[in-house]
Amino acid sequence: LFLCTDNLWSDQSLETDPDLPPGWRKIRDSLGTYYWHVPTGTTQWQHPAHTTGPGGRPEADGEETLQGMHSAKDRPIPSPMASLSRRTSLPWHGDDFQHSAEPGSKCFAVRSLGWVEIPEEDLAPGKSSIAVNNCIQQLSNSKGQGSAENRGEGQDLVMILKKDTMSLVDPLDRSLIHCQPILNIRVWGVGCNNGRDFAFVASDKDTCVLKCHVFHCNVPAKGIAKALHEMCSKIVAERAAASSGLPRAATLEPVSTEDLPLQVDILEAVRQSMQTYEALYIGSLPVPRAMGMDVLNEAIEKLTRGPGRERWTPSLIRVSDTAMRVHPVQDEEAAHIWECQVRYVTFLGVGRDAHTFALIVDTGRRFQCAAFWCEPDAGTISEAVQAACMV
Repeated sequence: LFLCTDNLWSDQSLETDPDLPPGWRKIRDSLGTYYWHVPTGTTQWQHPAHTTGPGGRPEADGEETLQGMHSAKDRPIPSPMASLSRRTSLPWHGDDFQHSAEPGSKCFAVRSLGWVEIPEEDLAPGKSSIAVNNCIQQLSNSKGQGSAENRGEGQDLVMILKKDTMSLVDPLDRSLIHCQPILNIRVWGVGCNNGRDFAFVASDKDTCVLKCHVFHCNVPAKGIAKALHEMCSKIVAERAAASSGLPRAATLEPVSTEDLPLQVDILEAVRQSMQTYEALYIGSLPVPRAMGMDVLNEAIEKLTRGPGRERWTPSLIRVSDTAMRVHPVQDEEAAHIWECQVRYVTFLGVGRDAHTFALIVDTGRRFQCAAFWCEPDAGTISEAVQAACMV
């Protein structure tokens, strides 16, 4: 993961040392062994037994401390509290880092939610929007769990867009974490849930694996999307102008629209993905609670133990971003036999038999559970209703 650096993600451990003066702690991690003075936050490579003055404070003319080690070690030792501070809040926001950035650049405070691998076929036209949204949902729902695959989750960063490059910068010391050429991004999009999640897909330069990187933004992520769109338009215009102004032998290769990253409209794609599904409507009945697989499975079993399968109604289930309606197959224009507004869905799931799907709805007076028999399984319709609820 491009967000992974030794000093950000090193595994630190405290060790006991009876020779340490009061207030000092011995730290061992991937950088080596160093010493942390808890009251002052100072860190140093040398054992502090002979380099401290009264009260455990480092002598001003003693051996090298953190401030004096830059030339020897190229970078400071991270304090054991540094990783925590990096994961809590940005020390500079909004105008602070916008004004400090280079002219012509745009800056956004973001928090990395990590990355997930994405197959090439999922970037095909008509599929990329849903694929990116699924990555956003997966990482947004799992943030804070620290899964190994999502390494990098929780890292505060500043995303800087300038010319043809996206840079990710550490907000504490403003060091460069990653530099991503815009033209190497395959797809980008803004999540449809709250508009604060941003994602882009690019190939890893070492493994060539496609990774979808997801970030949570302090402001609506459409600002990042707009800035990227403007950058792509400017790249095309600059390449076209350069090509027309140079001799034929030195002409630059123009950038076609097919070479540009694809901006996907996730919200519209999710809405368009809501289609009509065929299923057998088993029936509905009141249930005692709003949620729970035990409630759902018990309701499915009661309904399937009733009249035989020949009495179940062949139906067309229409799922939109606002409602789910069930119509009889034989007369599509007839009044629906069951419907619900998706905002009133309290629970849904696939039953013990993978063909069964059910959902619980708050009707205002009671909780109602409706069940369906699906072929070849209930996975597709379950995902469609879930996606409608997310919108």
